[in-house]
Amino acid sequence: MTSETSGTSDRATRLRGLARTLTGRFGLGSHRHGTVEAEWSESARAWTFAWTDGPTVAQVRAACLEAEPTASEGVRYARTLSEDAVALGVVRLTLCPATDANRRPFLRPADIEALLRDEPSPAPRTERERALVYAVLYEIHDAHHRNQAQAEEICDTVNRYGLAVFLRRSGAELSPVEVLTAHYSVTHAHPAWRHRLVPMDAVVLFRAVLEDPRATAELVTAALALLPGLPAEYAEAEGELRSRLARTAPPVRSGKDEGRRPSC
Repeated sequence: MTSETSGTSDRATRLRGLARTLTGRFGLGSHRHGTVEAEWSESARAWTFAWTDGPTVAQVRAACLEAEPTASEGVRYARTLSEDAVALGVVRLTLCPATDANRRPFLRPADIEALLRDEPSPAPRTERERALVYAVLYEIHDAHHRNQAQAEEICDTVNRYGLAVFLRRSGAELSPVEVLTAHYSVTHAHPAWRHRLVPMDAVVLFRAVLEDPRATAELVTAALALLPGLPAEYAEAEGELRSRLARTAPPVRSGKDEGRRPSC
């Protein structure tokens, strides 16, 4: 064995050992996306450390330079995102307040990579994020009859359908203004809700309930919940809405009625 071959073999051993060290350091060993892998590319004549989600490239590069500054010289770093992380990024970018709510989103996988580049171990911060991610991925898995979703498919699905349909399917709890927006957004031509979950104006929604003779008890209750934040002039409508609510409420049965058997 020549000294060059020996040196190459020694570097490979050190880098593979470093990959195992990084896996343990960043807690990836028990993670469902696996470990840090040290991969050699014969065509590129270079080593690459590859992993999914977990630490950022900057974090892994710094750890490599600290532990093996010589062996890790020239190593490439490639963090890929799981479908859960991609869906999370799509949800966050779609809901981003910096974007025009009235414009239909057009997200690409590169946008998600840029958003999450500096975020280690991207994961939902709220139950709503978790519910939306699950609903989006379930739609793709079900539509294609496979347990996998590509980044392009995730972006295309939300670009096409928006988030409102997935919020409804997720069973997530809606605020009163969201309950009303989900019902009236179509008739009031409010695409911002369909695509980005931007609710309609509370005053517009309150008026919509007042003018809707078929408003259900749920809608009337949601409208009443908006009253504290509305201008004082709308307080006069409270009595009317409560009367409507009383008329739509099911009758209360007495104990005698409940114990009485129906006659044949």
